[in-house]
Amino acid sequence: MSQEVSMNSFQDRMAAVKIPHFALWLCSAIIITIVSFLTSYFPVWANIPVNVVLPFLVLFFLKTVFFEKLKLSTLIVLRTVIVVAVFMDYFANIGGLWFVYVVLAFLSINILEATFTDLKYKKYFNFVTGLVLAASVLALAPSWVNLSGKSFAFSYIYEANNSAPTAQYAFWGTVCWIIAYTIWNWIFVTDEFSPAIAYLHFAILGMPLLGCIITRNPGLWLVFRANSLTCGGILQISCKQIFEEKLKNEKMTAFVKASQKTGVQAVLMIINLALLAVPCAFAIMSKLN
Repeated sequence: MSQEVSMNSFQDRMAAVKIPHFALWLCSAIIITIVSFLTSYFPVWANIPVNVVLPFLVLFFLKTVFFEKLKLSTLIVLRTVIVVAVFMDYFANIGGLWFVYVVLAFLSINILEATFTDLKYKKYFNFVTGLVLAASVLALAPSWVNLSGKSFAFSYIYEANNSAPTAQYAFWGTVCWIIAYTIWNWIFVTDEFSPAIAYLHFAILGMPLLGCIITRNPGLWLVFRANSLTCGGILQISCKQIFEEKLKNEKMTAFVKASQKTGVQAVLMIINLALLAVPCAFAIMSKLN
């Protein structure tokens, strides 16, 4: 209780500080990007303190709503399991591919958590997209990459690309899936949270896209997304009052209201379903060949 009171007083003091909303957003985006890269490539040295210990303390000491608690708990489990996978591979030479299948299963569960929240609030267009998105996870093929020896010990990373008949098809199939997910998740966020928090999620959703552009590998989106979501979730929960006050602006509020219109959401659902048809078609082609 005392820790929660202390955090609230800290947020009150920070909320009184004058700072442009874009400056705060940019600082948050930089933090999320740096932390996500480090925790993606160093699943022991960076991942354990940042993605396991810190979010556990956030859940234990800070007040969270049910969806935040559910999402962060799921992410803690996954970030803990990757440590187990790394140690099993490093010490027992047991490959971590099994772990990537677990990640994909959790990704589907994670999508369904949000999807049925959409159903609860009668957001039927996004609900339909979420169901197709969760099922289309089967169109992604996992891989486990051992980087140990090239940089630091315990350095591993995993990928998930569209299971297409050729590398070029796999590239574009994965890109289509990522775009559909990003649009779907953005709509969910605008319905679940305030426009100010939705603004923060531009950074959380944008970091994995930036990571894919920098590495020129859309297959790394999955690991970047998991780590940006964990880091962003910690920031959102621990500094929610600050973000609610400082990221509030009329343009974002108007943009969110426009995206919530029935006609807009219907059009976005059609776009998403068309995008998801691409990786699904490629995956079927791969099975038939």
